[in-house]
Amino acid sequence: MNSLRRRLLLWLLPATFLAGVLASVGTYWGASLVLSDLLNDQMRYIAENVSVGSGGDHVALIDSAKYKKHTEDDQADEVLLQVWDNQGRLRYTTNPSLSLPPPQQAGLRDVTVGNQTWHTFVSQRGDRRIRVAQAKDARWEALAGVAVHLFWPVLSLIPLLALFLWFGIGYGLKPLRQITSELAERNVKSMDPISTTSLPSEVKPLVLALNDLLQRLDQAFSMQRDFIADAAHELRTPIMGLSIQAQLAQRATDEAERQTALAQLQQGVVRLGHLAQQLLTLARLEPDAQSPAPQAVELTALCKSVILEKVRLADAKQIDLGLAEHDPAEVTGDLETLRILLNNLVDNAIRYTPPKGKIDLAVRLNSYGAVLEVCDNGPGIAETERSRVLERFYRGSLPTNESGSGLGLSIVKRIAEQHGAVVTLDAGPGGKGLKVQVRFPYAAAAYRAISESEPRLP
Repeated sequence: MNSLRRRLLLWLLPATFLAGVLASVGTYWGASLVLSDLLNDQMRYIAENVSVGSGGDHVALIDSAKYKKHTEDDQADEVLLQVWDNQGRLRYTTNPSLSLPPPQQAGLRDVTVGNQTWHTFVSQRGDRRIRVAQAKDARWEALAGVAVHLFWPVLSLIPLLALFLWFGIGYGLKPLRQITSELAERNVKSMDPISTTSLPSEVKPLVLALNDLLQRLDQAFSMQRDFIADAAHELRTPIMGLSIQAQLAQRATDEAERQTALAQLQQGVVRLGHLAQQLLTLARLEPDAQSPAPQAVELTALCKSVILEKVRLADAKQIDLGLAEHDPAEVTGDLETLRILLNNLVDNAIRYTPPKGKIDLAVRLNSYGAVLEVCDNGPGIAETERSRVLERFYRGSLPTNESGSGLGLSIVKRIAEQHGAVVTLDAGPGGKGLKVQVRFPYAAAAYRAISESEPRLP
């Protein structure tokens, strides 16, 4: 099991043990230096306080009791005492079985005899040289005893330390368990933020991120609920109309009345299909929907393509549909959604422009960036309603008999937002009609140099 407590314990326990070992090694090193100086002082004390008889065969310590205690009770500190004359003859030794070479000079010195190294101190006393020697093995035995006393507490504290770390880490992770418990008690509709009042600073960023996620989910769910409610409301009327027209067709007494009812039924089906298509498009443009990879879209070519698709609808109403200006401009985005944007603008213009009207498309470059424009000489939209017509299902008070879904401009606004663009509505030339501009900022537009003039399409 991937446990955070176990992972922390596996990191902290070896780290603490290593710190204890390093501290013990440091203490051991310091203690070895102190012990070496202490043993050197001991040899110096013996050499300087020994009393040597005139013949050299009588040796006594000023503090014989202390020396006896060192030699009998502490074998690790046992020393060898020798008295030599200036001719290099041994006059006295505490251990006749040991043979060391005659001392050459006073002071501290290491002497190696066979496989044994002796740490010696020589003191000059008249015509006598007093040597105090100690085997280095004895010193290492003393240091080993010190090491055991230093490392034993570290080793013995490991289980206790592991126990404290286990419960300490568990106490430190208590806020995470509280957050888990609080989230488990919530229902699917509870999107209230988690309180961060008493949380540790390490846990607070996680909770703030969760609160941000909850807020975005709440907004998404609210938009979805509103969308479903609005869609259900808008679909109710055309469905009821279809039902009425179907009943009228069934009850018709002659062929002419039946054909009239069927024609109205066909128109209702077309309107309902258009509404369903707009709803699907709007659902596909939701903020959490997956967007395709952006690509370079040439706006002039896009306008020409849409004009070719809509020219028959325009000709049916004798509307002059064309491209007035065509600066070569490219924007980074999704070609299909930008085509939907322009199709909706042109569809609205054709629907509300009276017969023999005029609709001009334009692509311009300015200091702001690229501008895509659709301008008509229809009835236009009142200034007080221009901000509201960008909302879903708002149709406004147009003086025409055309019925729409109220979603076209809402879809235009959503696609523009996805591309970092801004939609503005204004009156057409001479204060008549409607001019819709989609302004792509310079950061979202990539421009190419004009190579040649491109003729305006009819």
